[in-house]
Amino acid sequence: MRHIRISGPSAALAAGLLAALTACSSAPEQERTHAPEPRPATTAPGTPTAPVRVEDGFMPDLRGGSVAGAYGQLSGSMRFEDASGQGRTVPTTSEDWKVCTQDPAPGARVEGRTMVIGAVKQDENC
Repeated sequence: MRHIRISGPSAALAAGLLAALTACSSAPEQERTHAPEPRPATTAPGTPTAPVRVEDGFMPDLRGGSVAGAYGQLSGSMRFEDASGQGRTVPTTSEDWKVCTQDPAPGARVEGRTMVIGAVKQDENC
């Protein structure tokens, strides 16, 4: 077997690459174990940590998005309200309105609940 001598930055790169490859291939696939990623401390048990969808039974986080986008994500019983308190009708197909509030909260179960979305015009503060 012929030996090649490497020095300087190339040696460090080669050593790092060899260590990474060795670590990744040292155990057969079925023997590898990975600890599950811990959930954030603020997550309640049973609450999904990945993005959620109404179709999965959970309320997505709609805040800051357009009313039209929220309407497109939701299915079931829902109501859109003017969060400014002016009592205006919120057009569900409008990109000119943004979501400020939502009930249920993001990640909560939506089964059997009416979803209430509070919105204002894009140029207004929530």
